[in-house]
Amino acid sequence: MDIANILKEKSEVIALSLVTYQFQLRPEEWGRYGTNGIEVSLRDARYLLDYLYESIVANEPQILVNYSLWADELFKGLKLPDNTMRETLESLRIIISREFPELHYKVSHIIDETLLALRANQKHLLKNNSQPPLNEQANKYIDLLLNGNRHGALQLIDQLSNQEGVTVRDIYLEIFQPAQHQIGQLWLQGKISVAKEHYCTAVTQQAMSMLYPKIFTTQRKNLSFVAACVGNELHEIGIRMVADFFEMDGWDTYYLGANTPADSIVKAVNEQNADLLGLSIALPIHRSILKDVIEQIKPMLQPKTKIIIGGYALNQTNVNPTWFGAHAYAPDALKAVEVGNTITA
Repeated sequence: MDIANILKEKSEVIALSLVTYQFQLRPEEWGRYGTNGIEVSLRDARYLLDYLYESIVANEPQILVNYSLWADELFKGLKLPDNTMRETLESLRIIISREFPELHYKVSHIIDETLLALRANQKHLLKNNSQPPLNEQANKYIDLLLNGNRHGALQLIDQLSNQEGVTVRDIYLEIFQPAQHQIGQLWLQGKISVAKEHYCTAVTQQAMSMLYPKIFTTQRKNLSFVAACVGNELHEIGIRMVADFFEMDGWDTYYLGANTPADSIVKAVNEQNADLLGLSIALPIHRSILKDVIEQIKPMLQPKTKIIIGGYALNQTNVNPTWFGAHAYAPDALKAVEVGNTITA
């Protein structure tokens, strides 16, 4: 059995050992959180091990590095001690060395790289948006969302969509995209609740739907695109934007949405006689699932159907689409359309 499978098989035991060790290390500090604190800590330990697993499978330490930098910022936003993430990684290394020596060499190498990143106080690799031409309007839209003014936010988008010189593509790139990024950062920093983040996303999805009459008027290309999120993915707004960009480019699109099972993907692609299938993941712990889904569905698709992959999870490391079984990768909606037109020509 290889290292990755050993880790997966023993992950629950390792998670329990890790949490027990940390609670024993600082009983007064962690004890005040009670039983709920143990459950939350076990959940977080499982997430950490999931990311470690994906790092080993892909031979990409950066997967764990990115997660740890993100979690470090999240923990600070939750007012946990500043060294919580670093101490967790150091404790994991001790547990692995002491109780699971067969994992020690490979795991310690990845943990060491992650600790170096934390000690250097590097920021996680979320890509910053450049200041767009409609930055003032983007800020206004974000303020309306955060103040719970759904009507005002939708009215702003409607006004912009009818403004001369402003295209739907502009609104997507210069309003929706930076807004989603900013809202996500505010949640990460503990400045807004999960409920508020979900509310803002729901309003943006409604605003996107409101623009569809303008999107669907584009001259058709006689090309079809099916889009879906795989695995247990509920982060669908990114792939929905990609589908809309294909629609604006003249493709006929069929958007399946979040958490789409493999058999539903195959059925939709073949029924739509699709030229291109776009699959997205937002969480790096779903990289292996993406690979498995492609291996499962590829033999059942028509020979002409090409597969393009993307999503936040893939944008954080170097991507070899052939490793996943895909034909191409694109980091964003604009590039996806460019690549899609090229590989289906």
